[in-house]
Amino acid sequence: MGLTVGIDIGGTKIAAGVVDEQGRILARVRAATPGRDAEQVEEKVSEMVLALRKDHDIEAVGIGAAGFVDEKRSRVNFAPNLGWKDEPLRMAVESVVGLPVVVENDANAAAWGEYRFGAGKDRDYVVTITVGTGIGAGIILEGALYRGRWGAAAEFG
Repeated sequence: MGLTVGIDIGGTKIAAGVVDEQGRILARVRAATPGRDAEQVEEKVSEMVLALRKDHDIEAVGIGAAGFVDEKRSRVNFAPNLGWKDEPLRMAVESVVGLPVVVENDANAAAWGEYRFGAGKDRDYVVTITVGTGIGAGIILEGALYRGRWGAAAEFG
């Protein structure tokens, strides 16, 4: 796989970056979160991807979103910081950017990134705590992301 755009949707900002297979960040963009309206946020995310795509051969998009995420459908079931319920984030962004999109809980995505490329590299067990508008955590157990019975393991605030 080639280059990927990684996106973090926060309560106050959206950050996006182009990442290569070794985890190197090649480009970054950042914008204020345009409110709690899902369509406005999806438009801003899509704009950011399209802007990065002008200068980079992007193959896929990964989005980290706060709250409870259905990883199988890449849908945000509930995002308390944004007030979203049952939001089809993957479908909305894919339809605009024309690339495969995966949506994951933001803390889980951060934990996976640390496991693959950061402080947790070459470790079997990793816990990552994220602090922003909310507080979250992601857990890696024996090299696998731990979601728990309801898909919300380590979510606490």
